[in-house]
Amino acid sequence: MIRISRPAKEPPAGTAPSDGTSPSKGEKHSVLIQRAVIFAAALYLVSVLVGSPAFHLADRLGVGRFASLIGLMAGFIAACLCLHPFVKIFLQKSVDQIAHLRDVAVKVGEGEFDTHADEFAPGELGELGSALNNLSNQLSRHMYMLIVERNRLKHMINGLTEGIIAVDAYGQVTHVNPAIETMFEQKKISLGLPDARMKYVPEKQVWEDFDAVIKSGAPITRNFTVRDMIIRMSITPTVDEIGTIAGAVGLFSDITQSERLERTRREYVSNVSHELRTPLTAVRALVEPLKEGMVTTEEDRQRYYDIILREVMRLSRLINDQLELSRLQSGNVAITKQRMTLSDLIFDVCDRYHSIAQEHGLELHIDSDLEGCPKVFANPDRVEQMLIILLDNAIKYTEQGSVSVGVKWDDEMVYITVHDTGIGISAEDLPYVFDRFYKVDKAHSGKGSGLGLSIAKELLNRMNETIWVDSIQGEGSAFTFTVHREPREGEE
Repeated sequence: MIRISRPAKEPPAGTAPSDGTSPSKGEKHSVLIQRAVIFAAALYLVSVLVGSPAFHLADRLGVGRFASLIGLMAGFIAACLCLHPFVKIFLQKSVDQIAHLRDVAVKVGEGEFDTHADEFAPGELGELGSALNNLSNQLSRHMYMLIVERNRLKHMINGLTEGIIAVDAYGQVTHVNPAIETMFEQKKISLGLPDARMKYVPEKQVWEDFDAVIKSGAPITRNFTVRDMIIRMSITPTVDEIGTIAGAVGLFSDITQSERLERTRREYVSNVSHELRTPLTAVRALVEPLKEGMVTTEEDRQRYYDIILREVMRLSRLINDQLELSRLQSGNVAITKQRMTLSDLIFDVCDRYHSIAQEHGLELHIDSDLEGCPKVFANPDRVEQMLIILLDNAIKYTEQGSVSVGVKWDDEMVYITVHDTGIGISAEDLPYVFDRFYKVDKAHSGKGSGLGLSIAKELLNRMNETIWVDSIQGEGSAFTFTVHREPREGEE
């Protein structure tokens, strides 16, 4: 465990500062050298005292120079044996100081930066202690900065919405951020998996891509689908200081929403082009014969004019609907609410559409008793617009049978339902009926622009109301939307 040390204590007053620098020439005195010189002088003195008498004795006896040298060596050995205890006592303090410096260096190497050497020993030992303390302080400071940077980087990576997986040169996972857990279902037990790494990402191809990047050094980018999500994976190799591949890092981004937006954009452009082209093509096909004089009778000309007018009005409605929907979605439309009687509005709209329903061979009726219908708090024009949109759709998509309007209520809401016995909506189409330009008829041939229900949805969202549909294909549909009741006293 690495421990960050505190700054070293200040030396006592009167001592030299311990900054790790050497003293000047006049102040530099080596304690070890001084003690070695004293030891050598003492050794020489004892050698002389012991060896000289033996040398003179051998000279008088005529033994020879060789014997005298043996005598000198014996004197030297005797001097060493005599001085050893004194030398040990004399140098023990320096030996202890050197051992202490060794222990300090070992502990600093193990990360215990709060360990300090004795800086106030005389000579080089004090300087060495000061240098060790300075090294320990510098290492502690740098280690602290590295830990801070590591923690900052860790928080940044863990805070990313993109998933990150790092592997070493052997393909083993070294780091996984929390975003990976939200993207993929984590496997608590890797036993039985073809690759133990699949507990992080349950896609075999992903780990094969990691291995390929480590082997080849070429980055890989591709998309794959997991649990209805579209994930973009980008794997790049990591290189060490000598240029060797040390592993790889994979970045996983959820691009589901962006892909859906891009698909919606393409479909929107296609649908707008189709809806605009249809009336324009019809108008052109009718204008050209009129211009060329191919329509000779006044009756035919009037019929052509009626068709042209109808197509131009259709084009105008399409443009107005798009503008209305854009204004609603941008939030630029102010919708004011007031207390209103819902029954009067429903009777009025149904009365206007009664004749239209009869023209289509349908029966339009109200299947609820509106006498006790409570007052609501809404915008009368927008509620009327909602009813018109739903009645228009019901009559268009009902070939025979009836269209009815029903009203129910509870303590908070009034529920208005428009039910028809028309063609109905398939289960796979139900989630998309309120999308812009969406039509059950995939060919987009006739019967509206596909914007009415989108406008209805946006209108109700702006009024803090909801709308939903229940339908069975071939049996009919029932669209229901809510309107809040008028607030009670003290709730406004």
